[in-house]
Amino acid sequence: MLVSKASALEPAWQNVGEKLAAKHQGTCEVWDGSQADMIALLKKSRPRYLAIVAKPEKFTASTVRSINRATRMVNDDPWSDCRWGLITGNTPADALRLVETNEPLIVRRALCTTGINLGLVDSGLVVSDGGKGGFTRKLAGEQPQDGHWDEAADPAGTVTMFANAWNNDHPQLLVTSSHATQFNLEMPFDLGLIASHGGRFHLITMQQRNKFASFLSGAMFTGEVAKLGAWIDSIHAPALNSSDEPKVWVAAGNCLIGDACGTGESMVSTALSTGGVKQFVGYVVPTWFGRGGWGTSGLWQESRGGLSLSEAFFLNQQLLIDETIRRFPGAEKVVFNSDDIDKGMKTDRAFIEGIQALEKGGMKMEKDVIGLIHDRDVLAFWGDPLFDARFDPQRLPHPLQAAWQKAGAGLKLTLTASADFEGCFPLWLPSRVNSPCLKVPQGAKIDALAAADFLLIRKVTLKQGEHLELSIVAL
Repeated sequence: MLVSKASALEPAWQNVGEKLAAKHQGTCEVWDGSQADMIALLKKSRPRYLAIVAKPEKFTASTVRSINRATRMVNDDPWSDCRWGLITGNTPADALRLVETNEPLIVRRALCTTGINLGLVDSGLVVSDGGKGGFTRKLAGEQPQDGHWDEAADPAGTVTMFANAWNNDHPQLLVTSSHATQFNLEMPFDLGLIASHGGRFHLITMQQRNKFASFLSGAMFTGEVAKLGAWIDSIHAPALNSSDEPKVWVAAGNCLIGDACGTGESMVSTALSTGGVKQFVGYVVPTWFGRGGWGTSGLWQESRGGLSLSEAFFLNQQLLIDETIRRFPGAEKVVFNSDDIDKGMKTDRAFIEGIQALEKGGMKMEKDVIGLIHDRDVLAFWGDPLFDARFDPQRLPHPLQAAWQKAGAGLKLTLTASADFEGCFPLWLPSRVNSPCLKVPQGAKIDALAAADFLLIRKVTLKQGEHLELSIVAL
């Protein structure tokens, strides 16, 4: 547990860190905000889990990039060395609510602006990002039904539908795509938006969108936050209900929305403070490649309740790093450190020189090289990394079941297939194994590697009824 130096000077914020450390039987340290100090603190304690407590104004896009990098620099291997999360709120009391959440969340109700597997939930609303005005609604006990927004009946746009679902359906999961900034979430096809101001989310109609766009320059927010707030007040934009309903938000395809932007007026700060959101995954820069956000969302859904959201975020990062190393060796050492890709390609000297060195070594600079480097450090995870949010594993059971046993200083894993399965199946280890070595039976159809905290099964093939036993031993 780390508390930023500035926040630690205020007893109420220091208390948040101490409460979380006590809850998880951990320690609480003061962090000066630098990457070097974080690396030193991590090397000293070697935690499996890390939470960083600070006021919203102390979290910026560069902070998130530094944290992503620091958590890979504890030892000589390329992997992240702990599951981490950022703890904040508009007030210390807001942040404390994240800390004091105890009950795991089994996700049963969803509200989305991009498609998800509705078979994983009891009910949900998906505002389509594939066809203008389309939506899919699933009621409890019924099959999903497609519909279409009626402009004559609802001229404000599909944002009304979204707001009504937020207020009345008690969603426990948001998965979103389409345009966004640190201060708004737009409905697909410009059909209204939700904006953050004064610790609340506000409904902005499609007719008011052009005025809102005057605060933007392309995808980026370039206006003054205070003037945006004054405008929202001037139009008397309806506020969505504050919510105590525990929920998680995966902004899989949104630009910038995961960036607190150094202010309590941001979308993420409002979500954590008054929206009931306990964990939030989102980009801190404009997204274009998407492996971080969509990868996390996809892996979490594909696990069908086998992985918590925190585990899926962590494991997707390791899959991204692994793909970089295997396909583009050397690219894992290149660092992207800019607030957007266009600027970075022109002014980020370390990034440019790293790319040039790869090219001189014979590597062709295709989109995937740049994208994998980019997405590695620009996704933020907000919330307690030990908060357990997952789908009901009994609702749509996964074809593979994993059973762990302690084996001396190592672990034994038994995989059992209830149906034919071929694919990726990464796992978080139930306990750390130092200097791990993976033992695979001869002839097993598996491609995998073991690290101290995770097992990265890139591909495994099992027929229905088959078992596979693997051992991770400590050398």
